[in-house]
Amino acid sequence: MFTSDGKPSDDDPRENGPRLGDERVTLVESLRCQRLTLELKCSGLDAEAMARRSVEPSTMSLLGLVRHLAEIERATFG
Repeated sequence: MFTSDGKPSDDDPRENGPRLGDERVTLVESLRCQRLTLELKCSGLDAEAMARRSVEPSTMSLLGLVRHLAEIERATFG
């Protein structure tokens, strides 16, 4: 998603949202970018890879992160 000079590539879906707006627009855009980043990290992984712990002794996995973020959004936005 980045070019050789470290800048985002033109096809990065996180780079096409609004840059200015009120609080709601800013929050929605921030959530959109975070969701897309997580989707990019998880795309192409099977269930085993999603459940694999990052580094011992951590108990965090991408699947755990997805579940955590889903619960936070449910609790925050109903």
